[in-house]
Amino acid sequence: MLSIINKETKQEGILEGLDRLTALNAHIVKEELTKYLSVPNVIFTLNMENIRFIDSTGIGVLISAYKTAHMNNGIFLLSNVNKEVMTLLTLMKLDKVFNFADDI
Repeated sequence: MLSIINKETKQEGILEGLDRLTALNAHIVKEELTKYLSVPNVIFTLNMENIRFIDSTGIGVLISAYKTAHMNNGIFLLSNVNKEVMTLLTLMKLDKVFNFADDI
């Protein structure tokens, strides 16, 4: 499960059964994220607690989400990032790009 929470409106969307963010499901996640992040000034948290694996396409979805939020003067946060996924983000130096709800 990947839960999507818009902190401003308390709106939540859940993509059931997701434990991997890969090329197979990235288009669905990207579409859902774009819907929430296209709103001006949104403060948005993506709860990734059940995501155990992410590939390059999944990373691209997260980067696209970050850019979409930024273009709309919003904030995109990641929370509950699994150790293995965080290791990958760190290796790619994306831990310096993304904001983490756990740090705020």
